[in-house]
Amino acid sequence: MKDKSEEILSVDNLKLYYPESAGLFKSSNTIKAVDDVSFKLINGETLGIVGESGSGKSSICRLILSLVVKTSGKISWFGNDLDGYTKKEMKDFRKKVQIIFQDPYGSLDPRMTIGSIIKEPLDIFNGQLSKQEKEEKIFQLMNDVGLSNDLFNRYPHELSGGQCQRVGIARALINEPSVLICDEPVSALDLSIQAQILDLLNDLKSKYNLTLIFVSHDLSVIKAICDKVLVLKHGIIIENRNTDDLFNNPKDDYTKKLISSVPSPIPLAK
Repeated sequence: MKDKSEEILSVDNLKLYYPESAGLFKSSNTIKAVDDVSFKLINGETLGIVGESGSGKSSICRLILSLVVKTSGKISWFGNDLDGYTKKEMKDFRKKVQIIFQDPYGSLDPRMTIGSIIKEPLDIFNGQLSKQEKEEKIFQLMNDVGLSNDLFNRYPHELSGGQCQRVGIARALINEPSVLICDEPVSALDLSIQAQILDLLNDLKSKYNLTLIFVSHDLSVIKAICDKVLVLKHGIIIENRNTDDLFNNPKDDYTKKLISSVPSPIPLAK
């Protein structure tokens, strides 16, 4: 069992710069999508990353997973720099760190059945399992995420948005990862379904001993689920605080504006 205070992932001085587009002409300017970002992820916590659109939230997630190539900086897994990993070690890392995407429909292959979508990571990382063993794992996980076994041979277009997101969660969890990156997993869902998915993620975090990175532009969601919060603005971390401290005593004006923009459930008296 892992130490609850153990640092499992660290990001140091991470940068992602893009050349600015200038039509047919080359530009010497750069867009700083992620600019000198550093933070640590502790075992068992839920770390929130919040900021307006274009602040670099999703870019950080893709950098962690090596889905895009960083400009500079270091990402370490249990103290080991990912830059020094072999292909085999990198494959094992990707098994341990999985992601749920924002668009529940766009993230699923429309030509594959639900069972095949969930099974695909098993074929990649656990090919030694028998067909029966794989199906047992799939049905168990479908039950854990609230999906009926009757959906096994259905296709994504036959499911609701909430059901499709549950499929995405099951696919991410099928190989029992240590870290689950949630890239705005509820922003495309109705409010009632958002609450169900957030409750599900909390339950799965406990059942599967997960550590979460939860990305959102919605501070009410961040407040409900996260232990610590990174506030991003133009690719730069402007606050890195415990959730209660951040909401009770925001220090930066930008954070204050984000918090004040959260709709109140109680209408103001006229």
